[in-house]
Amino acid sequence: MAPPSVETAESSVDLFKSIGLSQSKAAEAAKNPRSAAVLRDLIESYSLATPGLSEKQAVLVSALAVQLSKTQNVGPAERAYIVKAIREEKLKSVDQVNGW
Repeated sequence: MAPPSVETAESSVDLFKSIGLSQSKAAEAAKNPRSAAVLRDLIESYSLATPGLSEKQAVLVSALAVQLSKTQNVGPAERAYIVKAIREEKLKSVDQVNGW
């Protein structure tokens, strides 16, 4: 797979920052094309940019994207459940997100 273009990476960083990630975390998230695509999908599918998340919640969503990029057997209902749990602060750590 070809690396993302600079323009795509920059737009991804801007999108990732819109959910509450810091510049450095957003840039880190944009480096891996597979998890970046999953994170972009989560943001768009669950309208995470509006009203936005706390930085901690954004980090958890980013961690979820990494985990989802490594597996194929998580359906839309499960994704929605996990995102909702993050939004409602029922999941508060990366370990909890990774343990779903």
